[in-house]
Amino acid sequence: MAYLRLSISAAGIAAIAIAGCSGSGSQRQPATPQATAASFLADWSHKDWAGMRELTLHPPADFTAVNEAAFASLDVTAASFSTGPMRRTGDTARQAVTEHLTLAGLGQVGIRTTVDLVSRGGRWLVRWTPATIAPGLGTGDTLELQTTWPARAPILGADGAPLTAQAQMVVVGLEGSRVKDPASVSRALVAAGATQQEVSTALAAARAHPTYFEPVFTVTWARYEQLKPAIYPLPGTVFQTQEQRTAITPGLADGIVGTVGPITAQELGQLGPPYNAASVIGQTGLEGAAERQLAGSPAASVIVVSSAGGTVATVASIPQRPGTPVDTTIDPAVQRAAEAALASDTSLGTRTAALVAVDATTGAVLAATDVNSGGFDVALEGAYPPGSTFKVITSTALLTHGLTPSSAASCPPDITVDGEVFGNAEGDAPVRDLLQAFAESCNTAFIGLATQHLTAADLPLAARMFRLGVAPQLGLPAYAGSVPQPTDEADLAATSIGQGAVLVSPLDMAMVAAAADSGVARAPRLVAGAPDDSVPGSPLPAAVVAGLHEMMAQVVATGTAAGQGLPAGTYAKTGTAQYGTGTTLKTDAWLIGFRGGIAFAVLVSNSPGNGGPTDGPIAARFLDALGG
Repeated sequence: MAYLRLSISAAGIAAIAIAGCSGSGSQRQPATPQATAASFLADWSHKDWAGMRELTLHPPADFTAVNEAAFASLDVTAASFSTGPMRRTGDTARQAVTEHLTLAGLGQVGIRTTVDLVSRGGRWLVRWTPATIAPGLGTGDTLELQTTWPARAPILGADGAPLTAQAQMVVVGLEGSRVKDPASVSRALVAAGATQQEVSTALAAARAHPTYFEPVFTVTWARYEQLKPAIYPLPGTVFQTQEQRTAITPGLADGIVGTVGPITAQELGQLGPPYNAASVIGQTGLEGAAERQLAGSPAASVIVVSSAGGTVATVASIPQRPGTPVDTTIDPAVQRAAEAALASDTSLGTRTAALVAVDATTGAVLAATDVNSGGFDVALEGAYPPGSTFKVITSTALLTHGLTPSSAASCPPDITVDGEVFGNAEGDAPVRDLLQAFAESCNTAFIGLATQHLTAADLPLAARMFRLGVAPQLGLPAYAGSVPQPTDEADLAATSIGQGAVLVSPLDMAMVAAAADSGVARAPRLVAGAPDDSVPGSPLPAAVVAGLHEMMAQVVATGTAAGQGLPAGTYAKTGTAQYGTGTTLKTDAWLIGFRGGIAFAVLVSNSPGNGGPTDGPIAARFLDALGG
């Protein structure tokens, strides 16, 4: 508890001066009612219950307990007192007092009360009753704090479009005292759609707090009806039905917007007052990251409650402070198109996939979604090898060193660099120049050009031109991307085709595509007021932009993205990244590109095929839905 301060009126200060340094305990013999009142209030401000008791006439046995309980029930962190006029009549006096109590998480309230005094044997003492603490407080009554939260402020998208709505939801949770078979509960909840991390966290919390409701995950009422036969009978599962705020699309609920739900014991410990065990708070995404901004602070009333539970009086109040909206760049129409493009791909199965779209001219994130991500925001935070989509960066380095799309290149079946053999992921079609090598995504051609024309520092420098490696500060956590300087020629070869130690997120590569489109590398923008919201763009060399446009157009016309249904006017680059160990490596399939001022990146992890045939149809459905 913080140190409690005392401030009294000039009259009180004068009284202390008259009384002198009287000390405490039995040595204090205040000769005036003003001196007694000042000493009593000083003790009260310091929670010196013993000192207050010695200045009280016939204090009851529960004197200390009642005073302690009053401060504890209101969660007082600081107290000071100011005095008004004192009225004296013979051997009695009444001091007007205003208590200034700072309540944790809420602010300060003022309670007007009186301190009654009486003279006994030349000594002035306080005639204390519970009403001294607060008017209307009687023996057996208690002080309580009632809070009423304002309506949660909205999360808004482009042009103020709401990204949240109210819906009937069911919070699936656990109560530790009822859980009989944790393993069975865990299996059932994971099968119902919860992540293993969500279940493990809730089980751990339920063991620590066996009587608490520990939420696991939240589902719509319709989904709960489907799951009910499997999870309702399990001992330990408990459910809360509520009208709850939810994102307007499943992808926003899983990602950028996030979810709200009942507070956990751990969260209550972290947030503290004015939150309590009944609070509903943001759990993920912007709902969680901007909890205090969206929630505001509640109205609070200090009330006197009788022993029977009725409200006797309201003695003080604090007005609510409404939350403020979080403005984002998300375009609901673009977001729905992105989610539909992934949802309609039946070939994905349980594979993780993501799609990010940005405004190429501003860097504004228009859509970000993923599927089968296990609660992790793959679209913004995923770290994956980019494969041949990184050839946009390698081509930039080559173009800045004087090469052009017509510069000579060849595509042998394999190439050996420092004893390491590299092959081609998407065929060995003959190529004559950089343009064809880019369109056919020939690894050996790019490795040959990179090892001939580039140094170890050139690829990280080119990546930096696109802001890869610069941590995004857009209002939510996002992966910066990593392009370390190659350690040798073989590492340079691997880096040139987006392998080695190169890692990026779908957001990173959407921003690379946006820079290729507009000719300006920009920081991604998402939340208004976030640091990246005002970062100026960095123009790319004109020769680089022209070369990338020519080569990315060729990818769609005759290269690895041809025949995938991409609408006219689409520029793209495919990518296939291999990883893992053993004879059969796993593959991530990529497609990045732009059309009509919208840049995009599509990722399918652990894909059975290459980027063109795997991601091309997804991107085509997305772009077709946008029209134009």
